[in-house]
Parts: sequence; C-alpha cells; structure tokens
Amino acid sequence: MIIFTVGTSASGKSTWARAMQSQYSSLNIHVIERDAIRAALYYEASGQPFSWKTWDKAQEDRVQSLWEKTIRQAITEADVLIIADTHLDPERLAPHAEWIRSLRTTGSDPEMIIQYFSSIPLIDLIRRDQGRVNSVGGAVLREQLQRLQPEEHYWRAVESKHTSR
Repeated sequence: MIIFTVGTSASGKSTWARAMQSQYSSLNIHVIERDAIRAALYYEASGQPFSWKTWDKAQEDRVQSLWEKTIRQAITEADVLIIADTHLDPERLAPHAEWIRSLRTTGSDPEMIIQYFSSIPLIDLIRRDQGRVNSVGGAVLREQLQRLQPEEHYWRAVESKHTSR
C-alpha cells in the first residue's frame, strides 16, 4: 500500500506518519519525506541543522534523485509506504503515482490512497509553524492554502490509468 499525504506545511502530515508507524508497529511502514532528505544533505554538507534560510535550492535535483532511490528500495521492503510531502499539485502527483506503479515487478498494482489534511485557518497554521524547528513562514503557508485543492482531485491523480479486463 502506498499512502500519499496531501496538505500544507504544518498541517500534521509528518506527525500523522510517525503515529502510523507507532500505532501499527507490526507492519513494516516506511515514511519518506523530502524534508528529511534535505535535512540529511544539509547536515552532511554543513554539520548544522537544516535551515530554509540558507538552503541551496540548486540541491533540489539531488533531493529528487535521493527520493526516487529511497522509494525504489522501500517499495521492495515495506508493507506500507507513506510518502509524507505536501503534494499540493495533483498534476505533479499523477506522474509520481504512475512512476511508482512502474516499479512493481510482479503482482497487481499497489493500492494507492490519499491521506488528506484539510485546510485549517491560516492563523492556526502560522502558530503551528512557529513552533517548528524549520518554519516556512506565513507567506509560504498562505500560498500553499491557495494551492490546496478539493480532496477528490488528489484521488483522481492516484487512480490507475490502466483498465482491468
């Protein structure tokens, strides 16, 4: 099973993913987050904790490559794979879902589901964000809220393009 989280920064995606690992400890649940990859790269390069203020956006191609490598490995090991990122754009989510389907070597398509984090008031997101080590700031949160679409758009993005006969 593949679970894509959808929601703004500070909406609780990572917290939920970690709670699922704890609650269902008998399952082999892997959580993959681009933010964790960024933090590891940043620490490796600087010896310092991650900071959005000094993050080199030119590293995003490397983040994507490591994300893909991590998914390739995890898909063969995990009972459940939680891809805990914002996924605010259904048109970008759809090719990710298709790529993950293409990784399977035997059996049927993996079940893909959405864990949707509804929008909450901007002021509440800002309060949550301020309590995080790497806050993104109010302007980013506002922009993300504007981009968040109704849940059904994301479900359509992960539906298989293949028809069964």
